[in-house]
Amino acid sequence: MNTIKIDKYFRGMIANNGLSGIETENTIFAFLAAANRSYYGISCELSLSKDDKYIVTGCDSLLKYGMLNLDIRSFSYNELKKFSLIDRKTGNLNEFVFIPRLEDYLAICKAYQKSMFIKIKDCLKPEELEDLQGYMEDFGIEDNYSLISENKKQLQTLKKIFPANSLYYYSRIVDDESLDYCKKYGINLYVDHHKLKRDYIKNLHLVGLKVISGVVNDKEVAEKMIKFDVDFLFTNILE
Repeated sequence: MNTIKIDKYFRGMIANNGLSGIETENTIFAFLAAANRSYYGISCELSLSKDDKYIVTGCDSLLKYGMLNLDIRSFSYNELKKFSLIDRKTGNLNEFVFIPRLEDYLAICKAYQKSMFIKIKDCLKPEELEDLQGYMEDFGIEDNYSLISENKKQLQTLKKIFPANSLYYYSRIVDDESLDYCKKYGINLYVDHHKLKRDYIKNLHLVGLKVISGVVNDKEVAEKMIKFDVDFLFTNILE
């Protein structure tokens, strides 16, 4: 298996949760597969374990990983690491595929000089993010990152500790209200591609804000988004 190449060069391609079209999403294998390709950046999804360790997973339950319907946040990280996940390539459980820590993701991005795009799960309380800046600084991460949230309370907390230009509001519905929110607080915008219009991008570019197109796996759609002048485009398989 390999990536699908688009015909138009675009610097802002982001591997969504790692190269998740080939490897199990949000795992070290997925991050390394993306790191060894031409992607500008790699995204992940941030959550917490029972013992307040920052972990990388997009799931609330272990059910998606082929196990029982158990809440991930009811386990410590040492317990979570013991759960083997399904390897996307084989469809079988693989003891080397497990939920990683955020620091594992950060280390890979830093070593391979990939920009980091961290999507924050809605279930995290704003106060659970207050230590995130210090955590990243402890691992030598001072720039080259973006934080994405659809939770405005989370964003207001993050805005107190991170530069506003590193933040993205994930807007499910794009209208004047959401655009005004971004402009008022100087926060960038993340939009699912099927809701994205060229006028939205132009509107925000005029005030110095950036726009991310949500996950696109179709070549023609990707090239359309690039023509719209998006800053970044998330994808599972395109390159």
